[in-house]
Amino acid sequence: MPAQLARKNLKACIRHFTWSWHAVVMGTGSVAALVNRFHFGQDSQVIKILTLLFFFLNLLFFVLICAATVARYCMFPQLWPIMLNHPSQSLFIGAFAMGAATLINTALAIYQSYSFAGPAFLYTLWAFWWLDAAISLLTTVGMLNVMMRRQKHALGQMSSLWLLPVVTLIVASSTGGLLAAALPAHETFVPLTTAVSFVMLLMGLSLALMIMTIYFMRLVIHGLPDASLILSSFIPLGPVGQGGFSFLINSQNLTKINLGPSLSAASIESVAFCVAWVLWSIGLIWLFIALSSIHSFLRARRQGVPFTVGYWGMIFPTGVFALLTVELGTVLESPVMNYIGAAFSILVFLLWIFVFVKTIPAVWSTDVFSSPCVTKLDEETLASFQLSDRGG
Repeated sequence: MPAQLARKNLKACIRHFTWSWHAVVMGTGSVAALVNRFHFGQDSQVIKILTLLFFFLNLLFFVLICAATVARYCMFPQLWPIMLNHPSQSLFIGAFAMGAATLINTALAIYQSYSFAGPAFLYTLWAFWWLDAAISLLTTVGMLNVMMRRQKHALGQMSSLWLLPVVTLIVASSTGGLLAAALPAHETFVPLTTAVSFVMLLMGLSLALMIMTIYFMRLVIHGLPDASLILSSFIPLGPVGQGGFSFLINSQNLTKINLGPSLSAASIESVAFCVAWVLWSIGLIWLFIALSSIHSFLRARRQGVPFTVGYWGMIFPTGVFALLTVELGTVLESPVMNYIGAAFSILVFLLWIFVFVKTIPAVWSTDVFSSPCVTKLDEETLASFQLSDRGG
């Protein structure tokens, strides 16, 4: 009975609804991509059905989460500036564009498998990608500006969440590469899409590598993050995994483009593969760092990490790292890499099931709806009331 009384009503849940919920769409979208690109039984009906299932499930998540987000700031507009000034909650704004990009990716895969709705549907997805790319660029530049001008940060409080605004560019670049591969050969569309994708990839990856360097220094100097951020140790896998995948996908489109006499598509593709291999290797060491960090944290606390929406933040980074592994296996035609990619894919799928199952009772009890911004605002309001009462 006490637990029942503690449940929040719908209005309170919306008030405590945060941008971090878009990680649900990101994680589910990465699993959909892994299912669609699973090396074994690719043309089977099971793979196609699972791809459709994850797409429509993810579309449902996207609609519900976007509706709750819009409702929050329509009902409580005062929370927008408070959220924007928060040094960690505001960083999750980038998750919206990344989640939308995963939906475009899966819809494109369905189009290619079923020729759904014809060329008009393909060009609609392409138009959505341009919108997503613009939002990604605006999010990256805007959030970096907010971090520098409006927020206060310190090296000791720095976390891998800093990567979230810049990874949006890398995710959008890989979506552009997939669309360029699907678009019919055109003297403008494919070259323009590929060029914009490469520019976004290089911008996002350069910023991400800078932030990862700072984050490594923070770990060495100040030690592991606290309980609320320990699961974010997997986030560095996101930019390197998605970045390597984007290099491979976009470089394969160069054969459809007239590069002139000075450039060779084959040579650029070889360089892109080398870069992707380097990024995969960097991701591998960050995977070991993340696992060892969580192991050390759990040994020190002798108890588990309480369930929060942050659990969903583990799925997308590990998912795109697995996606890079799968793509490397395809490019190399290596059975070993294919098996490693399949193993990673299955582990990410099991992780998604685990987090999804844990989320259902947490949503029902409403414990998972908790916003640090709202909690701080309520505490300040209560303190001001107490001071006014004492003054009276």
